[in-house]
Amino acid sequence: MNRSKAIAGALALAAVLGVALILLLRDGGDEGSARDGAPVTATGATPERAFPELRVAMDNGIDYLDPGLAYTVQGWGIMFPVHLGLLSYRHVNGPDGATLIPALAESLPAISADRRRYRFTLREGLRYSNGNPVLASDFKSSIQRLFAIDSPGAGFFTGIEGAERFAETGRGDIGGIVVDDGERSIEITLVEPQGDFLYRLATMFASFVPAGTDDTDQSTEGIPATGPYMVESYSPSALVSLVRNPEWEGIEGIPDGNPDKLTFTVVDDASAALDSVVDGDNDYLFHQIPRGRLAEVRREHADRLRLYTPANVYYYFLNTREPPFDRLEVRQAVNHAVDRQEIVRLYAGLATPTQNVLPPTYPQYEQIDLYDHDVERARALVRESGYAGTSVTVWGNSRDTIRAPAEYLVEVLNEIGFEAELEIVDPALYLPTIGDERTRAQTGVANAFLQDYPHPLSWFEPLVGGSRITATGNTNLSNAEVPELDEKLEELAREPLTAETNEEWAEVDRLVLQNALLAPLVNRQFTDFFAGDMDLESCYVSHVLYQFLYSSACKEG
Repeated sequence: MNRSKAIAGALALAAVLGVALILLLRDGGDEGSARDGAPVTATGATPERAFPELRVAMDNGIDYLDPGLAYTVQGWGIMFPVHLGLLSYRHVNGPDGATLIPALAESLPAISADRRRYRFTLREGLRYSNGNPVLASDFKSSIQRLFAIDSPGAGFFTGIEGAERFAETGRGDIGGIVVDDGERSIEITLVEPQGDFLYRLATMFASFVPAGTDDTDQSTEGIPATGPYMVESYSPSALVSLVRNPEWEGIEGIPDGNPDKLTFTVVDDASAALDSVVDGDNDYLFHQIPRGRLAEVRREHADRLRLYTPANVYYYFLNTREPPFDRLEVRQAVNHAVDRQEIVRLYAGLATPTQNVLPPTYPQYEQIDLYDHDVERARALVRESGYAGTSVTVWGNSRDTIRAPAEYLVEVLNEIGFEAELEIVDPALYLPTIGDERTRAQTGVANAFLQDYPHPLSWFEPLVGGSRITATGNTNLSNAEVPELDEKLEELAREPLTAETNEEWAEVDRLVLQNALLAPLVNRQFTDFFAGDMDLESCYVSHVLYQFLYSSACKEG
């Protein structure tokens, strides 16, 4: 969700990925427990659990509320109960949360023997929140719209026959998508097999939007909903309001939700946001608890706190197209110079050092220890590169969990021979800014990368795949283009996950670090904090991909 909070306990993904294997992005184990076995209503709210309003103290990291453009956990989490695609995930805790289920489709698809053709049938009688029918042809126009609006998710669908040509010319249509509105049928033909294609169809990018939706950002205009909720209002950097969709008639596996209304109020200051939840003015804190107040919360409100370890990685991007990071020696120097234990301290101990792209919850994970903390070695590499004394701008945003490691990187770069300075931008503008090639961002903190979907390709392709470099909305912030790596990704993308391919994915991880394409830092633990009257025993769903499911919330009594 690059999205740059994915969720669930560490064991959750390990179990799922072992047999089946989400820019998502948020600052945020099981000390306080994710309560993986908690009972959750499968198909809707029960009358005794419904309540008027869930109030969320939100941070200012919402990028878009247009499913074709949003690529942060903030945006995806809000839209999860609003916009549906052909497929979705079970709305439960634990490993089953990564199980694909049909959403707008009647069932999982029929797949051809060569694994290139997928055939779906749309559910009968579906309507958007404005009353208009949901049509099979809306799927085709929704995917084509991704290319028209330069969506960061367009790259997920270039493997469909005709998609690359459509992207290049902007004319005609994507021939590999054949639809019949009368039969409610959708057939998708791929150029070659893709082992993760069904997961791509379950991303927010593949949500249905009505044909004719304008090819510009519709966040503030509003797009008719297909899920149990719809956006009532959106004021950027201030307020988001969701209400029940009057056209929703229920889909098995997609809960109706408990709150009649969900209100997300942007509170810039994390400490003030925490106070609003402690005092009961808000029901849930999206912010991470400020590190200076975590001990207080644990001491005084332990029953209202949940800690969890999602599949995540925080890292420094190193732009290989811009000096000084176009030299391998410099990128290696950064990896040597960074004290990852210091990053752990910056996160109040709620983190584990890493040099891997993949998190340890994946069965493809093999621990990498290529770079010891050696400042002298780093200085020598900088001198060897010929770039000593070069000016470097380190990018970060104003949120403490991003600003603090950005400030630390400035110190590190100055210590090893550069002239570094800090550039801080608003969190809502951060990803669009550093993902725009015109910015020419040299290095900075990448918000926690959290899986778009539970497959190793979801980590490597967006972060270091040469095919994912775009002029705007770029997720490959290092602009990495290594032929050997790209060839390996292309080869593995066609294959199902097996014990043998798991070993090959581990080699991909090592290849990324051998080329020092980025500097992985830590895998973090995150916090969920609630008002005192929220029922965390019966209704708390910490989802493997979408984190705390707002619509699952209920109150005691």
